[in-house]
Order: sequence, then structure tokens, then C-alpha cells
Amino acid sequence: MQNNQTRKARRPRRIISVLSGNAIQIVGTVLGSLLLWFSMQPVDTGVRTPAMVGGYLLIYFNSHSLTHFIIGRLIGIDFKHYSIGGSSHASSYLPVLRSIFERLPFFSAHTDPSSMKKASRYAKALMFAAGIAGTVTFCTFASFLAYRAEVPGGSTLLIFNMIWQLSSIIAETRPSGDLGKAYQAIRNE
Repeated sequence: MQNNQTRKARRPRRIISVLSGNAIQIVGTVLGSLLLWFSMQPVDTGVRTPAMVGGYLLIYFNSHSLTHFIIGRLIGIDFKHYSIGGSSHASSYLPVLRSIFERLPFFSAHTDPSSMKKASRYAKALMFAAGIAGTVTFCTFASFLAYRAEVPGGSTLLIFNMIWQLSSIIAETRPSGDLGKAYQAIRNE
């Protein structure tokens, strides 16, 4: 466990508007879906696997915060902006992966504090849980489609995805994770 003196503050590399963040993530998700679709077409095998991996990664990087936003807005929570920066759970990775995940372009949706104060505990819990639920759902669906379409490497991606998403769910149950925050939201009212 880290204390306040040893914990490094996670600083977003860039703050962008909600409109820009949504546009980037929607385009990323659409491009990821198109690459995934392309990987399932009867084309050269050497192109299918990179298209599958690229599509999966675009869906992975763009689904989490966008799902927070969509569910949050549907239940009345407002957002101020997005930030793009390293993983908020980088410290839970092995040292080699930690340095990579501290630098990857993860989106983070920032809620309006006054909107969060007005939201019910269940609305807060839904919004917090939506990110990991979206990531797990969309990435698992993408890897399953690649597997079913017999894309070269599709079965490997499906197995990798299942292990990765299970570890993500476990990481998100920590108090600073989305599922931990959802649990606290329900308990604190």
C-alpha cells in the first residue's frame, strides 16, 4: 500500500471539451469496428490479424469513458470535460507494464461536482460502473466476433481478452476503481 508521500499524482496530459472527447471516442470506436469488420473479410491473412488487433485496441481505448458519459447523461449527471492521460491503475501493473500504462492515451470523463451532489446514490453507482461494464462488454463482443469469424489469432485474442477483462474487473473493485466507487456511492447515502 502506498502512502501520500510515495504516491505520484496522476496528471492528465491534456484536457479537452466534452464535445471533442465524445467526437474522438466515437470516431475511434467506429474506426475500431471497421477494422474489426475488415479483419473478418476474405483478404490476405497478413492483413487480417493486424486489422483485428488494431480494431480491438481502438474499441478498448474508446469505450470506457464514453460509456461513463452516455450512461451518466441518460441518468442526469453532467460532465465538465475529458482528460487524456495514463491509467489511473498503473500502480497495479508489473513494473515493465506500469511504465507503459502510465503513458497510454486513456480518456477520463470528469463530472460536474454540483451535478454529482444532486444525483441519487444509484445514479452515481450506475455512472461509475458503466465504464468497466462498457469496456468488458464491447471488448468481449469484439474478440468473440473475431474468434467466430476465424480471424487468424482470434482465439488468442478471445483468451487474452477474458484474462485481461477479469483482471480489469478485479482492479476496478479497489476503492479508487470504478466498481469500488460504485459500491461506496450506494453505501454512503
